[in-house]
Amino acid sequence: MATHKNMSRQEKTKRNYQLILETAIKLFNDNGYDETTISDISKVTGISNGSIYHLFTSKQEILKQIYNQYINISLGLTKDIDEKVKDPYNHLLKFMLDVQNLWIKTGPMMLTNKFRWTSSRTTSGCSPIQREELVTFIAMAQEAGTISNHLHITDTVEFLFTIQRGILYGWTIRDDFDIHKYSVKFWEPILRALIDGNLNI
Repeated sequence: MATHKNMSRQEKTKRNYQLILETAIKLFNDNGYDETTISDISKVTGISNGSIYHLFTSKQEILKQIYNQYINISLGLTKDIDEKVKDPYNHLLKFMLDVQNLWIKTGPMMLTNKFRWTSSRTTSGCSPIQREELVTFIAMAQEAGTISNHLHITDTVEFLFTIQRGILYGWTIRDDFDIHKYSVKFWEPILRALIDGNLNI
């Protein structure tokens, strides 16, 4: 493993990039996005303001890249999809919980500041990558006959992500909200109804 002394410029840039993102997540969560400055990030990381601005054009750009690296990523739902669609329930449940856990990692800060970046997420209401994964999975499961084709795929996906947003919203505003308890409680009947064709939207 390269030490700081013999680290190449490219390696150092990559290291600083990640350090800035990780530090920003912590500071944004602990102190709030508006209250955190580039100078605060510089102080904690030891990276100069100028070097931070060389990597990120603004604090809002840092927030956008946190989203791109920690939220808008593939969760592997379509990997080995032919096998997964044979028994879709557990894979759907894992997917929805994994989406939730991505948001938990970045904290309420990302949820309350979602309006600050401009991306395709703004119009789709969730990660475009994860939306496409879920659309593909449900379509193939319907074709395999393991998920009812009672509902339109687009409506179904929007419904699932709307439920997801509701659970996350409850977590951000209520100190007594046990997100893991509520997730297990709500996802089990919703996904079973979806698979069996008993879900009416």
